[in-house]
Amino acid sequence: MSQHTKKLITECAMRLAEKKPINKITVREIVEECEITRNTFYYHFHDIYDVFTSYLDDLVSELMKRAADDAESAMFDLIEMCTNHRRMLLNVKSVGYEALAKYVKEKLRTIILQSIEKEYDISEMASFDLDIICTFYEEAIYGIMIRWLLDSKYDSFDDMKDRIERIRTLFDGQLELLIGNVSKQ
Repeated sequence: MSQHTKKLITECAMRLAEKKPINKITVREIVEECEITRNTFYYHFHDIYDVFTSYLDDLVSELMKRAADDAESAMFDLIEMCTNHRRMLLNVKSVGYEALAKYVKEKLRTIILQSIEKEYDISEMASFDLDIICTFYEEAIYGIMIRWLLDSKYDSFDDMKDRIERIRTLFDGQLELLIGNVSKQ
């Protein structure tokens, strides 16, 4: 029953977040719609933001499990997740754009690092160099993704996937070149 109630609260909060900024959603709205008490809400979550963090963590933890096998697909899965929750993410930015950016970039970094480790021997690579390479790709992918989220003319995952595919084409061989340049001092 407890997991059912937690899921009910989360789904309600997500529906509300599709309609309005998160800082405008109240615990009262959620408990009334779910027909639960405030105590029940606070049994499961600290506050409204905890609901969203928990929801995103659950989605991303599933994604990260898949990233171990296929980092490239996991990156697309992360983008697709953001696409499917576009309105909610736009409403989240009203209260914590920096927190959202940090969260998504951390997940992208993990996926990028897994991809590099899978393809290249990084044991001899300076952590500073690896950090620069990861940051470069993380910022590029996140920058394109956030611009897409904010631009209303793109409204499907296919639009974003086409952009990422184009990036892959334009940057083909660049990671290998970057890794090769690490040995140059």
